[in-house]
Amino acid sequence: MRRRRPTCPVPPREGVAPTRIRLPRDERHEDLARFLTDRFAPHDAAATSELLARGDVYGPDGHPLDAGAPYEPGSHVWVFRPLPEEPDLPDDLPILYEDEYLLIVDKPHGLPVTPRGGFVRQTAVTKLRLSTGIRQLSPAHRLDRLTAGVLLFAKTPEARGPLQGLFELQQVKKSYELIAPLTAARAAGPAVPDGIPRAPEEPLTVRSRIVKDRTSLQAREVPGAPNAVTGVVLIDEIPGTGQGLYGAYPLSGKTHQIRVHMAALGRPILGDPLYPEIDSEALASASTRLRLLAREILLRHPFTGEPLCVRSDRTLEESTRNDGEPA
Repeated sequence: MRRRRPTCPVPPREGVAPTRIRLPRDERHEDLARFLTDRFAPHDAAATSELLARGDVYGPDGHPLDAGAPYEPGSHVWVFRPLPEEPDLPDDLPILYEDEYLLIVDKPHGLPVTPRGGFVRQTAVTKLRLSTGIRQLSPAHRLDRLTAGVLLFAKTPEARGPLQGLFELQQVKKSYELIAPLTAARAAGPAVPDGIPRAPEEPLTVRSRIVKDRTSLQAREVPGAPNAVTGVVLIDEIPGTGQGLYGAYPLSGKTHQIRVHMAALGRPILGDPLYPEIDSEALASASTRLRLLAREILLRHPFTGEPLCVRSDRTLEESTRNDGEPA
């Protein structure tokens, strides 16, 4: 049985919550300051002293800790770590649906959902905590940074578990739209279909085993029992481009699943800097636009029992919202 994650007793600052740092039971340190200095860059005692002097380190009870705080094995602390320099990213997060439990927004391309790597302030959750004043807002699922569309948040800790449970139990129907070549690129390897069924025909079902680890930016298909299933159908051709508008219907939620499956079909998604090959320059650019959109989410509301269907207002062909605002 999974242990319940402790609730943070410290309110976010400018939408950014502190990081929970565990204090390992099997380690002994002179004091907490020494542990923090040894564990985290720049491994500088003066920098750690400044962190504590600013009141950026808190105990499990939410009280600030000073330079003399002891190291308590098996406990934890909450730390507001120094933030990186970040480029400005889109603030376009229109609300599609809201009630006392849920907040559902239309995420733009290029905006990370949660703090990670070089992005902390410039993330959907941080921007929304600031704009809505909901300090405990948390995502119920994930979208890739380069993917736009419907994104669901829990407004309270009590709402988070039931909402995340729906996704974990695959009780949420998700549909995506994407732009990719009409004709498969022929290359060495397994044969790919000459054509994808055109709507309203039944989608082509793609099944494979996908793994993703820290050794590579890409997820990859490996031998073994399938753990990723995606339906793919051609919605329409985009005249004069050699590209088509496709629908994708994932029945599982593996990292980069749709992107991996489209690349495996010889039809990588337009603007994808990772598949089939890594384009480091495009991946680092804030102007890169992956033509992948989380169009619709359908679920049964976990608290009211009512069916809830929410659709994105964005378009892929022009990379704009239907009302003309930049995507």
